[in-house]
Amino acid sequence: MSLTVRALNGDTAFLLTFSPPVAPVSSPASPGLFPGSFTILIDPWLTGPATILSTFFSISEQKAAPCISSLKELDQEPDLILISQDKPDHCHEQTLRQLPQDCQSTILATPAAARKIRSWKHFAPQLAQTLPKYTEGDSKSMYRLVIPPFSPRGSCGEVTVTWIPAKRDVTGVHHAIGITYRPPCSVLSLNPGHYLTLPMSPPPSPGSPRTISSSPRTIVPSPNNDREKTMSVIYSPHGVPYDLIKPYASSHLVHESALPLTALLHSFDLVKNVWWLGGTISAGSPGGLQIAQSLLAQAWIGAHDADKNNRGWSVKQIRIGKYSVEQVKELLQADGEERKKKRLPLTELVALGSGEEFRVKRA
Repeated sequence: MSLTVRALNGDTAFLLTFSPPVAPVSSPASPGLFPGSFTILIDPWLTGPATILSTFFSISEQKAAPCISSLKELDQEPDLILISQDKPDHCHEQTLRQLPQDCQSTILATPAAARKIRSWKHFAPQLAQTLPKYTEGDSKSMYRLVIPPFSPRGSCGEVTVTWIPAKRDVTGVHHAIGITYRPPCSVLSLNPGHYLTLPMSPPPSPGSPRTISSSPRTIVPSPNNDREKTMSVIYSPHGVPYDLIKPYASSHLVHESALPLTALLHSFDLVKNVWWLGGTISAGSPGGLQIAQSLLAQAWIGAHDADKNNRGWSVKQIRIGKYSVEQVKELLQADGEERKKKRLPLTELVALGSGEEFRVKRA
């Protein structure tokens, strides 16, 4: 079982491909999807500038060209398109309008972004759905999709997506999106079926696959691992306090046997503006450190760190603290000894340029 993360613009546009354990390793030259795989396109921005209010207030242009200029260049439509916020570098109208009005992908967006997309009146109303806010113990606070089994005697897989926003965030950019993927488990057939929405939670497993003790950094495998393991992703390009992610991790990720975290997509660079224009814009490595350590992330992939040409009144006082991969490794070094004792791999740090991809297997 693996996750392949492909950077489409070297910033926050990612294509995630989850593959089941029985899938062969594919290459960029032959990326055909195996039955039971699932693809998620995140925050595509491929052409034109990103303007907030007006060019006088804020305009951003990409210095490095995206690896594709249109969503039509993707090998196939993704199963899900995820829009994390309404700002134009994440919810880019010119790029999203490249999709046909009757596209087969479901667009799942945070509330403000969903309203913005619907206001364009480009897509059929049912295509742009609102991402639910996570509430512990509430099965309706998570978007769920069923992946049909390979054979009638097999068990279904499942993808879940939920939204974890920061409290009192005037900028509307600080939140995390939690994603899990559990592949179908059965004898392989040639007909993978189609994806179905799942309104209710699946029945609980007889034994919790993993448990987290009072210390969030202690993960203990259960001897009764009775279900297929699950891959997990936290996407938080601007950062969010770990305390907000912890209830999600200690309940859903534990129940789904989704720890250690497969991948954290989070900025390395610390970006700050004056307090009355949002203060900390991207929490960078100092903010992502606790998330990576607490969830024992297998991989930390940099997001929102691309060099851009930013102009306008609102960005004149922005200050950027750059962090190289080597500097982040030093920050994580203290966590290394603890992981070695538990025989857990160290977090792999990855900075992807436009068109580059990284593959991580489930630990």
